[in-house]
Amino acid sequence: MTSEAPQAKLVFSYLKPEEIEFLNNYAMTEQYKAGTVIYQKGQPASRAYLLLEGEVALRVPSKSGLDLLVEHAGPGTMFGASVLLGENYMVTAQCLTDCKIMSIGKTPLEQIVEANPRMGLVIEKYLAEFYYHRSIDLMYKLEALIRGVPSEEELERQPVVIA
Repeated sequence: MTSEAPQAKLVFSYLKPEEIEFLNNYAMTEQYKAGTVIYQKGQPASRAYLLLEGEVALRVPSKSGLDLLVEHAGPGTMFGASVLLGENYMVTAQCLTDCKIMSIGKTPLEQIVEANPRMGLVIEKYLAEFYYHRSIDLMYKLEALIRGVPSEEELERQPVVIA
């Protein structure tokens, strides 16, 4: 959202420049080492995240100990949107590489959306499209599992990223 993050601007390309600047006032940027778990499935959702640099795996842990890869996120990907959708994170997010991540807390994000209904509608539209494409991608993965032992390529298939 700042000049240091041109990829991130793609995610928020639907917002006006003053709205992007407004979000910047409440966001913080941090560095994470490879292997760091940013949050775990079921943990109370407290922040939304925007990946500026690096790669993050979003996984759903299973009772059998095998995780289902939901998304292999790259720069420009928004994740942790559970902060707007519910009380808890729906997946576990872990850095695959060293990452630079911008985040914004739940309370400021809710205040921003409440104070600016247009921004709230646009963010909701983005999230609806994003989760629709994610569900289609998961359908392909489940279909591959049903057909037999899937190849690593089938399980690691790149999801559609809305920018």
